[in-house]
Amino acid sequence: MTKSTTMPVSENTRIVALALSALLAGGLAVSQAQAAPAEPASATAATTGEKSAASASSLALTRQQIVAKAEHALKTPTKYRTAKNGPIKLSTPKGNNNYLGGHNLNVYNNYNGQSWCGHFAAEMWGKQGVPAKYEASQRWRTHMGNRFHPYRVNRLPQPGDVLVWTNTSNSAFGHVGVVVSVKDRSVTTIEGNAGAGTDSVTRQTYSWDDKRATGGPYLPSKKFTGFASAR
Repeated sequence: MTKSTTMPVSENTRIVALALSALLAGGLAVSQAQAAPAEPASATAATTGEKSAASASSLALTRQQIVAKAEHALKTPTKYRTAKNGPIKLSTPKGNNNYLGGHNLNVYNNYNGQSWCGHFAAEMWGKQGVPAKYEASQRWRTHMGNRFHPYRVNRLPQPGDVLVWTNTSNSAFGHVGVVVSVKDRSVTTIEGNAGAGTDSVTRQTYSWDDKRATGGPYLPSKKFTGFASAR
């Protein structure tokens, strides 16, 4: 009977360890070879751009913040001029009116002399989500897509939304105002380029069911068209 030869345990252990190391090294090389290549710079930039856009969107003001900004604008001394390139003055708010000099020269429109109700509404929205060329009041109606809601008796706006009127004499022009509260069928706004001297930040309250003109919130020589939604 022949004797079987056995290898010392320590030698067996060393050989197994070496074999395992070799297998692991081979597996790591395969996994690295099969790994997906890095995204090209353009793809990474696109992804970053999407994230940036999402971040910017998330910065949009809440309805409560829009209302708070409008209330602050009504009650806070505001910069204006009474002549182009003239000295800058500060308004003196009184109750529900903040008069800005009567010349359409104020901080909201950068003292350019333009009608500024659209400028004011955009400022209250933090200039986020506003239509291009927002200074033109009718852009809040024609360039808001499905965020503009034509007037319906049973569909009221919410605080933060922007009411839109057109002039009856020329529908290319009109007026806008920021909604700050809705109670029953009454809608209260804070508006720019209105009120005392037609050049104030002012508070107005309208009946949603007003029967004058074509119905809805009434302003003389204007037709109410609906509202642009803040969300």
